Amino acid sequence: MRIEDKTKKLSQQDIKELEDFVINDLLSTERDIQWLQLIEIADLGQEAPFGYWQAIFHSDFQNQITPKTVIVLNSFWLKTLDDLKETLAHEYGHHWTLCYLVVNKGLKEPKKQRLPEEYYKLRGLKEQDYEPDDEFKGWYFCDKEIIAEDYRVLFAPSPYNQEHQIATHTRTGVELPSEKVKKYIRNLNRQY
Repeated sequence: MRIEDKTKKLSQQDIKELEDFVINDLLSTERDIQWLQLIEIADLGQEAPFGYWQAIFHSDFQNQITPKTVIVLNSFWLKTLDDLKETLAHEYGHHWTLCYLVVNKGLKEPKKQRLPEEYYKLRGLKEQDYEPDDEFKGWYFCDKEIIAEDYRVLFAPSPYNQEHQIATHTRTGVELPSEKVKKYIRNLNRQY
């Protein structure tokens, strides 16, 4: 995992603190840390989101899948190290959940497919209310955003785990995640 500060505003100590945050404070393993090629901090402007996660999934001749991912954090919105950590926890939630759903649980196209039915049941989500991609109904109604927020709230340390952004949105009807959801997300890194 490499951290690149395109803004040149972070000190080496700040960069080390972000690295330690992923390795020591978030739910992570050596395997998923290796999949993360880069965390980039850049000023993407006010039209861009706080951050985003991208992945390419390579499959070898034995159908072993290896993700290569990037997390980008938008310094236009994220002015402090604490802001960066909170958004990084959410974006790492995408990294952890979607990489392991692809590698271990057979999810083929994470942007287009719904999350597994097991997650929908544990979470109390109704399929007609939530879309696999946020382009249709918006960020608050995307199952990938819900699970990334679940990861952040369940596995980031305080204060970075405060206020589940979807559960606190009044129109979604999403509750806070349960211990069963925590166990489900934690166990995604185990093969079938």
